[in-house]
Amino acid sequence: MKLTQVACAAALGLTLVACGNLSKVSSEGTAELDDLVWPKIDRAGFNHSGTQEGSWPNWDNVRLIERGMNKDQLYNLIGRPHFAEGLYGVREWDYVFHYRENGEHKVCQYKILFDKNYDAQSFFWYPNGCNGNAHYTLSGDTLFDFDKDQLTAEGKDIVTRVAGELKQANPKQVRVTGFTDRLGSVEYNLDLSQRRANTVRALLQAHGVTAPIEAIGRGKEQQVKACSNEKGQALRDCLKPNRRVEIKADGFSQTTSSEAGPNGPSALYDKSYPPAPQYQY
Repeated sequence: MKLTQVACAAALGLTLVACGNLSKVSSEGTAELDDLVWPKIDRAGFNHSGTQEGSWPNWDNVRLIERGMNKDQLYNLIGRPHFAEGLYGVREWDYVFHYRENGEHKVCQYKILFDKNYDAQSFFWYPNGCNGNAHYTLSGDTLFDFDKDQLTAEGKDIVTRVAGELKQANPKQVRVTGFTDRLGSVEYNLDLSQRRANTVRALLQAHGVTAPIEAIGRGKEQQVKACSNEKGQALRDCLKPNRRVEIKADGFSQTTSSEAGPNGPSALYDKSYPPAPQYQY
C-alpha cells in the first residue's frame, strides 16, 4: 500500500474528512466555480468553544494577501484554516469570517487554493460579494462629454456592464448619485448632476435592472480632488475626478453554492471605505 493510501486510511480513523482537498484543484492552484466545495459553517473547528464559528479577521491583513504567498505567510496574516480539509497534500484552505456592514452582522466564507508547490494562487468568497453592498465609481468624463448629460458610446458600454452585474446580484435597491467639479454656479451644477444621474438610471432600467433606483444630483458637493495652481484646460483636466457618477446597490439576495466568486465584502475589503468603490471603470 502506498504511503498516501496509508495516510488516508489513518485519517479516516480520526476524522470524517477525506485525505486531500474538498474541491477539484488543479496543479496550478485553480478551479472552476462549479468544482468548488464549501464546508458547512457549523463544522468549523475555529470557534474557541463559543457560539460563533470562525473569526473576526483583521481586514488590514486580509488586504495584504496576494498570489504566491506560502502557507506560513498566510498563517501569519489570518491564522490557521478553520476546517480539516485533509492530512496530506492539502492545497485548499477554508475560513469563516464575521464582519459588520452598516450595523448588520454578516458571515462570509473564504477559500484559498494552492498550486503543486503549495503557493497560493486562487482566492474565492462565498457567496460572491458576501451579500453585501456594491459601490461603483464611474468617471464623469468617460460617461459624458464635458458639460453634457447624454452618455457617450463608451459610457453606454460601461453602464450596460454595470447593469448586467446588478441584474445578477439582484439588489433590493440602487442609488445613482451624480457629482460635478467646482466650476460654475451651485444651481447649474446641481441641475447638471441631476440630469446625468437621471440618464444613468434610465439606461440601467432599460437593461433590465428592476430594483427601485433613486437618482440624486449633488452638484459640487464632496469634491475628491482639489486643484489650485492650474488654469484653463489644465484646471478642467485636474478636476476630472470630481466629475463622476456613483452607483450603490444594497441588499443583495441570498445566493447558492454555485454563486461563489472572487469578490469579498466591499465595505470592509476596500481600504478606502467609506466610500468603498468595489469596481473602478
